[in-house]
Amino acid sequence: MRNHHFRLINQEVPKTIMESWKRSRKSEVSETLNSAPLVLTEEDINKIKQHDNLYQSFSMVYSRMEREIEDHYAFGLADERGRMIGVRMKGKLHDQLREANFYPGANWHEEVTGTNAIGTALAAKQSVTIHTAEHFCDAWKAFSCAGVPIFHPIKKKLIGVLDLTSNDEHFHKQSLLLTKAIAEGIHLDMLNRVHRKTSILKEVFMKKKHETQQDWLLAIDEDGDMLASNHSSKSFQYIWKSAFDWDTYFQQLQSKKETDNEHEPLPFLHGQPEGKVHSVIDNEKIIGIIVQLPKHSSRQPTTKMSTQTSQHEDGVIGQSAPFLSFFSKIKKVAPSHVPVLLTGESGTGKEVFSQTIHRLSDRREKPFVTFNCSSLNHELAASELFGYAPGSFTGGLKEGKKGLFEAADGGVLFLDEIGEIPLTVQPLLLRVLQEKEVLRVGEYKPRKVDVRIIAATNRDLKQMIQEGTFREDLYYRLSVINLPIPSLRERKEDILPLAHYFLEQCQLAGRIQFSESVVQVLQTYDWPGNIRELRNAIEYSVLFMDEDIIEIHHLPDYLQELRSTPFVLVNNLPDIGTEKHERENIIQMLKQTNFNVTKAAKMLGFSRGTLYNRLKKYNISY
Repeated sequence: MRNHHFRLINQEVPKTIMESWKRSRKSEVSETLNSAPLVLTEEDINKIKQHDNLYQSFSMVYSRMEREIEDHYAFGLADERGRMIGVRMKGKLHDQLREANFYPGANWHEEVTGTNAIGTALAAKQSVTIHTAEHFCDAWKAFSCAGVPIFHPIKKKLIGVLDLTSNDEHFHKQSLLLTKAIAEGIHLDMLNRVHRKTSILKEVFMKKKHETQQDWLLAIDEDGDMLASNHSSKSFQYIWKSAFDWDTYFQQLQSKKETDNEHEPLPFLHGQPEGKVHSVIDNEKIIGIIVQLPKHSSRQPTTKMSTQTSQHEDGVIGQSAPFLSFFSKIKKVAPSHVPVLLTGESGTGKEVFSQTIHRLSDRREKPFVTFNCSSLNHELAASELFGYAPGSFTGGLKEGKKGLFEAADGGVLFLDEIGEIPLTVQPLLLRVLQEKEVLRVGEYKPRKVDVRIIAATNRDLKQMIQEGTFREDLYYRLSVINLPIPSLRERKEDILPLAHYFLEQCQLAGRIQFSESVVQVLQTYDWPGNIRELRNAIEYSVLFMDEDIIEIHHLPDYLQELRSTPFVLVNNLPDIGTEKHERENIIQMLKQTNFNVTKAAKMLGFSRGTLYNRLKKYNISY
């Protein structure tokens, strides 16, 4: 078989097939595999037939077109994991395909069964035809197949593949067109089902909303996505579990006779606060739930983070491994009272995560105060942080002023850009951390304060210690817990959910989509300015779009240019965590933009003023 593959290479083998063969070899698929492994039980398949929208649309559409479909075609429907969930076939093909387990429950993912229409369409996310010898495994070579991916009509995520299989002599150019026509029928049927269920769910939600004034209400569809709520994202105080088995949960609800439950723990929220779940029924099937939560729970309230979609608060969004690892640490350290140092590149969301720590802690009802350490000189920084006594200096308030430490008493003080704090102020800050008391400028009697410190920086503080610009004892006081925030290029899976979140912030969620070419640019660009730069790009695109879809020409100019000019990937550069690396990154961006400061600033996620300051600081001529 391997030699046969190489022999085919001398012919004009499609690139899609070549890439699939490479993936199949990398996955160590056996070329002598004679049947797809069965991974679903009969019980699993029966549940899918009863509850799965994709299967029900497939069944409906096929029944409408069955008379027009020739007997020598077999149709298979697989889910997004390549598991066959529905089959329709007649005549001689039945016995031939049965031997290969072309049957509900079999796994036709490319990593398992090599190059085939289902697995390869899933991997490539595009329609494919696989002719006889183009299959990776010998057992599939008797057939030719067409595979068409099916995307959710609203959420646009890949949810399955429709496969047409026949003997090669019966496979012709129209086979792929027929498969696409049926797939389009499935798409439209699903769209009608989704709109109908959404309308019913929202109607029930509005009725409950008029009846309920004091509690939080959430309308959640059968996929676990929030369709409506009666609160702003900032006021909601619970965290969604990022990985929750909604299918099993809805099946359990379906088995219950009651549609309205008494207060019970809600397993899809962290901490499982108690609330009511009202099931919404259509044709004897639960199509969603209305969740009713008291605004003041006896359990620990927390910050909102969404289910598997992008309904998160203030950009706290992610399902990638680096993000989940980082956020799990956030949740562990939040209940403590020790100082936290957040490090990472510019634009990664340090203030957002500091607010999250505050909301997840028992200080959440107390003040959260922010201070940018780069904004003031020694005298003003000291008076802002520690306050001053009456008559301490010209221009001060007669009655004096309490500082930010006192303003944050009982709560959290967020010291942003801690690396910029004047060296002369650092011993005063250290004393407050050690003694838990503050001395106002011009006073001699200290005042006790209870403040948790969260500091943040994109500078290399250890390097600054060696240079004598940052105190080592202060560093160790601030970095009891040091949490590096992953950059956006380390969390590629989170780019699209974040982009959709920013559309939501523009009041456009659900109404505006990204074209495939825009999605490609968003996912391949390395975002040196991180989340801040992504947000700026989305807001820019919204301002210039004139349709209901964002196209390449709506993006900022520097992103449009990525389609036509070579682009040096930023992840080939060292991490921006040190000043040396930040300087190299800035130089790289200047070269890449032909020393256009405005474009370079956008790509770095800086304002022009900030970039000019960095150029002066690092003695970069341009």
